[in-house]
Order: sequence, then C-alpha cells, then structure tokens
Amino acid sequence: MTSALSIADWQKENKPRDGLYYKKGQGEQIIFVRDTLVGLFANAYEESQLLQNDGLKVISSHSSKSVPLPVFKLELPDGTFFVLRYNFYNWIVSVSSPNGVYMDFMGLVDHTAETSSVYCEGFPEELVFGSYSSNQKQFTISLSGGNYQLYTFFYLFARWWKANK
Repeated sequence: MTSALSIADWQKENKPRDGLYYKKGQGEQIIFVRDTLVGLFANAYEESQLLQNDGLKVISSHSSKSVPLPVFKLELPDGTFFVLRYNFYNWIVSVSSPNGVYMDFMGLVDHTAETSSVYCEGFPEELVFGSYSSNQKQFTISLSGGNYQLYTFFYLFARWWKANK
C-alpha cells in the first residue's frame, strides 16, 4: 500500500490533463467527500475540521475516463474506517468497524452481494472485504446511484454511529 497523502498533496500530484471531458469530476468528487460526507460524523465545526485534516487521506489512486481519481480513507475516532472510490459509474465502499455494524440500510445495500476486487480499482487487496451478511465488522459494498446513494448510506451510517458510540 502506498503512503497516505493529504487531499491537497494528492491533488497537486494528480492534476487532470486539460481537455478531458470529465476533468472537473475529480475536484467535485473530492469536495463532496471532504466537505459533505465527513461533516455527517461531526457535531461541531471544529470536529469536522479535525476529521477533514486528520481522519481523511488519499491512500491510492485509480483512473476513469483518463482522469486520475483518489481512493479515500476516512477514519473515525473509534477505529471505524471507510475506504471509498468513485469511477463516474459507481461508488465502492469498504467498511471496517471494531465493534461491528448492526443497522438497517433501508434497502440501499444488498446484504449478500460480494464485490469482486476487480471492481475495486485502486483499493489495496487487503481492504476488499466480503458481503455485509457474511461479516458485519468488515464488508465491501457497491452503490450505483452516484452521490445520492453514497450520501444516503453515509447519512444512515453516521446517525447509527453517533447513537452507538
């Protein structure tokens, strides 16, 4: 696994070429994860800033439509972490939680679906897990609805996490 980089450092090293149709997608994806998703786990601005600066890193890269894209790792204070990437088609998310995740995903996630590592572009092999139904402490899911489904997943997860920490 490559060493983790801050979002800013990763962006400096991975500027998309001019003329790429999906060039803006890189920045939009980063802003969505950094500013929107991370904030779901914070109760105050200071907490959000701490998570953005210390809990969110880029651990790898992949590309889609010739655009370099990040593989994020978001680590929460209790040791729960997410690894996620978007390729303009779907989001892949691996979840690891020391205490397990026991929540209602409200039909958003197929609990039995196995996500093959071939679809987890940029993920370190050891961070691709099985289905939720096979292991509630470590699982990998695919969300095909773009940012809407990912936001909903993180919203539900954050509400559950805050109620159970």
